[in-house]
Amino acid sequence: MSAHSALLRVATVASALWLVAPAPLFATELWRSGERVVHFTGSLRELLSATQGVDPQRFEAEAQNCTTPTAFVDCPAFEQIGERDAWQTLTRLRFQFDLTWSDRLRAGLVYDNEWRGGVPAELFATPGALPDTFLGLEAQVGSQSNRHAWVHRVYRGWLRYEGERLQVTAGRQRIPWGVARLWNPVDRFNAIGPLAVEGDHSPGIDAIELRFLLSDKASLHALYAPATRSADARTALRYQALWRDLDIAALAGVFERAVGVGAELAGNLGDAAFRIEAIYTRSPRKLRRFGEATARSLDPFVQLAVSVDNNFELGSGLYVLVEHLYNGNALGFGAGRAGSALPFFAGPVSAQASRGEPVSPQRFGSSRVIGQARHTTGIELGYEPLPTLHAGLLLLWDWNGGSAVLAPSLGFSGLNAAEIHLGLQYFAGGPASQYGGPGGPSTLFYALFEFFF
Repeated sequence: MSAHSALLRVATVASALWLVAPAPLFATELWRSGERVVHFTGSLRELLSATQGVDPQRFEAEAQNCTTPTAFVDCPAFEQIGERDAWQTLTRLRFQFDLTWSDRLRAGLVYDNEWRGGVPAELFATPGALPDTFLGLEAQVGSQSNRHAWVHRVYRGWLRYEGERLQVTAGRQRIPWGVARLWNPVDRFNAIGPLAVEGDHSPGIDAIELRFLLSDKASLHALYAPATRSADARTALRYQALWRDLDIAALAGVFERAVGVGAELAGNLGDAAFRIEAIYTRSPRKLRRFGEATARSLDPFVQLAVSVDNNFELGSGLYVLVEHLYNGNALGFGAGRAGSALPFFAGPVSAQASRGEPVSPQRFGSSRVIGQARHTTGIELGYEPLPTLHAGLLLLWDWNGGSAVLAPSLGFSGLNAAEIHLGLQYFAGGPASQYGGPGGPSTLFYALFEFFF
């Protein structure tokens, strides 16, 4: 019996007990000595997903005849995308420890074990692929195949000092920059896309962050995130303040050698709330696109997100969000650009990249908001017919390619110590579009079960 199968059987029995057991109202206290205390919480998550993927061997065979820009635009290799059934399972066992040593010194540790299996949908995905992190707090357990892997990692691990005017946090942490709801172009650390199935899961970043309290309404943040390659380090300053009823912020930094300057603004608009964030980026990296003989620098670009949301008095309350993204760094499609499929073709992404490697973030000027369209609008609806039942609907529209994705979801938290989330993502559009095919994503079904202890 494999480790993954064994864990699933244990989870089945344990979940039956957790469903009827009283839900923990607060974390379990493991140790206390005076004001020093350690709290513990845990969870077990099972994520199942099914979609259509691509066979890399068949894709590469078709791509052999598309080595010129003219042939690239209508390359038959793109027709292979979405032609193979793809499914994946994820089992994540999480232990979280929170230490309060004094009123000024705290620490946090979140340790994960993940079992992944299935047939990946992405061209370059492998179940146990490890990120290249500075601290290297992740590793594979045992052997790995293209169908299953066991990985354990420190999801969060930080130490924090909180003084009267200064707060210092060092270690693997979450840096949540940005005010928009669906896209956060100013977040160059942990941005989560609107279609992320695990919208609450961010890998975090190894960094040192200093927060200086300038006044009761203003603070200055200084952040340094080293990397395994010095050129990929990130350094930034961010000023944040409350002025009347507006939250404002300004930031500047060097992110993987790309210089970025941005701003954030959030406030009320009548009964609604509005948010704006924008960033200008200039990258010195010289990259070579498909069909080009020489490398050239990326053009400077601007990314902007504007959103308005409100709760309407309809039944138990209807939440409505409208958000628009302008992405000056849009990849486009064809004519020498093919998103993450580009390394399959003869023209490498950069002079250093070899054929068959994943596209590096360097190509995108350090931005974590990546897409093919310059203009995308998102509409999100949320409604709770019951206190324990949440229904959601997300619509994303690509104005440049005329494509769309419709993503309904349903969440149930009425069980004592468990939550269930079901979702669907349906994509439609033409071949030269953000969400269309061939070359675009396929319909995705997912089910997420989580048990807390």
